[in-house]
Amino acid sequence: MRHLVTLPRRDHAERFQDFLIARGKKCSLDDDATGTAIWVHDDDDMPFAKTELEKFQASPDAEEYLIARQQADARLKELVAQRKAARRNTVNLSQRWNSRSSGDCPITIGVIILCVFVFADTWVTGNQRGLRELLFFSTDSTWSAIEGGQYWRIVTPAIMHGGPLHILFNLMWWWQLGGMIERRKGSAALFGMALLIAAVSNTMQFQFGGPWFLGLSGVVFGVFGYVWVKGQLDPSDGIGIDQQSALWMLVWFAICWFSNMGLANLAHWGGLLVGVTLGAIDAGWRNWRRR
Repeated sequence: MRHLVTLPRRDHAERFQDFLIARGKKCSLDDDATGTAIWVHDDDDMPFAKTELEKFQASPDAEEYLIARQQADARLKELVAQRKAARRNTVNLSQRWNSRSSGDCPITIGVIILCVFVFADTWVTGNQRGLRELLFFSTDSTWSAIEGGQYWRIVTPAIMHGGPLHILFNLMWWWQLGGMIERRKGSAALFGMALLIAAVSNTMQFQFGGPWFLGLSGVVFGVFGYVWVKGQLDPSDGIGIDQQSALWMLVWFAICWFSNMGLANLAHWGGLLVGVTLGAIDAGWRNWRRR
């Protein structure tokens, strides 16, 4: 989804939206303080939309735009009829499994399920199977286990948690921020980003703070940093966080840093730095391509 333009008059935005819909271009409107934004759903439709926008802004009262509402309504009715016909011949899996969110965000959901499973096994049941010792970065403060082939230890401290509030806080933010990234950028992008952030943040914490740490916080601060910077430098990509939530996250980051609660603050720093860097690179690349 790409931001096309923000028009000061909503009736003009609705008129141009109808024009695009009538020509098979999916788009939506979003009101903000400056007017009504038009979002084009498919990147491939952006060149057409930009060309037609120039014509529309030059003459918004032209007949082709005034009659666009009727054409758009006809187009939408046609699409509805096609969908009804398709439903008669196919099984509606979304209704069967009731899993629309998980289908849209399999990596986000998968991490949540994995964290909950590990939490139940290592905390609720008292770590009876000894899983925790297999997931820590190290159990002897050396790299021997990883050098011996147990490479998963570089990232697996992130899926362990030390208590109900710990896991609740992390998964709540992961659901919001990770889900946003996955819906906009795709599952592969989120998966790669999460692995990179986890690897860097965990390694930083181990190298300078020792092996006994756990939690998704480093990854959470990483995806926060990405979303925060993207929203500041490239808001048209549809990824961002409101100022109040961003301020809350930064205040919590500072509280963790200055507290004596024994938190993995170096992992927080590592995750945040990686996320901010990735957000700046992504925003810079997209802005350069638009020149």
